Amino acid sequence: MDFGLFSESGHRLNPRAADAYDEDLAEVILGDQLGMTEAWIAEPNHVRPNTVTHAYFLMARAAAVTDRIRFGSGIRQLPLHHPVDVAQEANAIDNVTHGRYIFGYGGTHLVTHEQLQMRGIEVEREETRAMVYESVEFLLRCFTETEPFDFDGRYWQGRNVHILPRPYQQPHIPIAAGCSGSTETLELAARHGFAPLLGRGTDSAEELRSWGDTYLSAAAAAGQPASRKQFRVAHVAYVGESDSRAREEVYEGLCQLIEDRKKEPVYLLRRIDPGMTLDDVTFDYMLESGFYWVGGPDTIYQRIKDFYDGSGGFGTLLMFCGLPIAPPEKIADSMHRLMEQVAPRLAHLDPDESPAVSGSPAS
Repeated sequence: MDFGLFSESGHRLNPRAADAYDEDLAEVILGDQLGMTEAWIAEPNHVRPNTVTHAYFLMARAAAVTDRIRFGSGIRQLPLHHPVDVAQEANAIDNVTHGRYIFGYGGTHLVTHEQLQMRGIEVEREETRAMVYESVEFLLRCFTETEPFDFDGRYWQGRNVHILPRPYQQPHIPIAAGCSGSTETLELAARHGFAPLLGRGTDSAEELRSWGDTYLSAAAAAGQPASRKQFRVAHVAYVGESDSRAREEVYEGLCQLIEDRKKEPVYLLRRIDPGMTLDDVTFDYMLESGFYWVGGPDTIYQRIKDFYDGSGGFGTLLMFCGLPIAPPEKIADSMHRLMEQVAPRLAHLDPDESPAVSGSPAS
């Protein structure tokens, strides 16, 4: 198993966006130093004071001060951008990073009416899925065709399209699709061989297993080689010196985050028990039910291992960053403990081996 970051800077509480971006950069640099393999930078669906509206800018800055970590767009919301611009920007950052870029796309359910309205895009929100699918068709031609071509779609048009620069990685940049449980989106990604980005941190292991099975079946039917190693799964985790210390350090921040989540509760409502209401969603419930992983190294190891086994396995676990659940110095301490005391005990896990081999608890 590999580890990475999924940075949601828009949730930071800094008075200036510049301060939030500096915190993003510090976490990416530390992740690179600790051996994390990927850093996914979110472009949130709601505009907030600290939002990273265009992740490429942060990636370009981070690429200059890191050595190995790869960067992923998490995610480019395709209904908001013309495919030609998306392709040119993606190829440019692929060259800036010398091939350390993964193009992540989505937007079938995240794009809001407000975002469409600000751009003068006159479509119903229900049409965004069709816009994404048509954009993917256009983008694949942009990424792969070397001769000028025309595109005449319902939502996107282009004449004499020829994309420069060409990508650093050949035949084109690796592509990942944001998949949040839609069978149609999963199957589209599988048919094209796109890596699936699975989960929003509130998904059960059983849901992830089902989604993974759907993806693998669709890939096999399309003749695409596929592996659970391609799966990226995101989750909230905090590693303290002990269970009690970890809970103390994140209590205030997580309580505020939980209240914020209740304002847009679509993900919370998918996991609360029958008969529960949002008033029942407390700090203790979120930890005990596995929504958030908080504890000492042994507890976090077991949380991850149980989730991995229940989900059928995955290749990369992305830890949510950018959430103001603890001060930056405490987040850095948590990252150190994760990568130094937890990750080595999970590194041997291979989702293509069945059953997965259990790691040994630390003494």
